[in-house]
Amino acid sequence: HRIGSASARLVASVGGIRYETSNKDDGFSAPLSDMETFEVNYQERNLRIRLRKGREFNFTDPEKDADRLFVFHRDVERARGLLAKGYQPATD
Repeated sequence: HRIGSASARLVASVGGIRYETSNKDDGFSAPLSDMETFEVNYQERNLRIRLRKGREFNFTDPEKDADRLFVFHRDVERARGLLAKGYQPATD
């Protein structure tokens, strides 16, 4: 994700999605079900997330690699589909 010259890390698991950044005003953590918009624009090399009752985020790959955004999007969509079907991840 880039805002000006800032960069950070976007992480997802079946437990949710989070944006890890040293700028506390930009970070977030939310369940996958709270993503109102989750779409990738391959040509523009952009991943857009809008959280329910929250802000909108636009992410790019620092090396302008749209494939990484596409794979991230695909894997998160797969997890969201499993959760919607009632899949319960193992917990420790």
